Amino acid sequence: MATRLRQIFWGLLIVILDISFNGFDLLPDGIGYLLMAAGCYGLASWSPKFLTTQTLCLVLAVLWLIHFAIHGSNAILFNFVRQVTDCAMIWQLLGGIREYTLTKERPDLARRAENRRIAYVAIMVVTFLLTLAMEGSPDASPLAIVLAIAMLITLIMILHLIHRVKTELAIFETGKQAVSDQGDISS
Repeated sequence: MATRLRQIFWGLLIVILDISFNGFDLLPDGIGYLLMAAGCYGLASWSPKFLTTQTLCLVLAVLWLIHFAIHGSNAILFNFVRQVTDCAMIWQLLGGIREYTLTKERPDLARRAENRRIAYVAIMVVTFLLTLAMEGSPDASPLAIVLAIAMLITLIMILHLIHRVKTELAIFETGKQAVSDQGDISS
């Protein structure tokens, strides 16, 4: 369990970070999506939302590859499709984490997962609508900065939540399983 959450954490971090050198992306988003898909595959027994997230991560990996070939007016529609798919992926991922934390009797972490998924989708929707409404306007810059900061904070909070679930629940579960296995051996 902890390994799968670690894969999701690092995959999401790779997607979030855009480090380029001479126009070459050192952390390709496609790798991050594949890593997240692998993590979600291993968690599918905890919630069907993880299986949906895995599928969406694979779709996003394919869309990441396709985006290199899209130009012009098609790029606007293509980016809209990517954003909607991304929102659905985060919604399902945090929904799966919410369900997992509820089964472990941690409503505090479940509530955080619910709040973060609502915040993420709300910020994405507001950003998209304001982009359409204020396209080319010089007044959009300060607002864009505020939205970018809000999104960054939300993403950091999502990563922190995944880390907490991994350390507080999944690692504890792994340790409990090891003790149980050790008890079976000595019997």
